[in-house]
Amino acid sequence: MVIQEGLVGLILGGVSSLLLSVIAYFLKLLVQDIRDLKKEQMNLKELCIWLKAEQGVLKREVKNLIDFSK
Repeated sequence: MVIQEGLVGLILGGVSSLLLSVIAYFLKLLVQDIRDLKKEQMNLKELCIWLKAEQGVLKREVKNLIDFSK
C-alpha cells in the first residue's frame, strides 16, 4: 500500500509539474504578444499623427488652389 500511495503521489506531482510548465509557456507567449501589440500600437499612433499632418497640408493646398482659381 505504501508503494502504491508513493507512486500515486509521484504521478500526481509529475502531472502537476507538467501542467505548470505548460501554463508558464503560454503565459510567456501571452506576455510577448502583449509587448508586440504595444509596439504596433505605437507605430500606428505615429502613422496616425503623420497622416493627420499630411491631411492638413493637403487641405491647405486644395484651399489655395481654389482661392487662386477664383
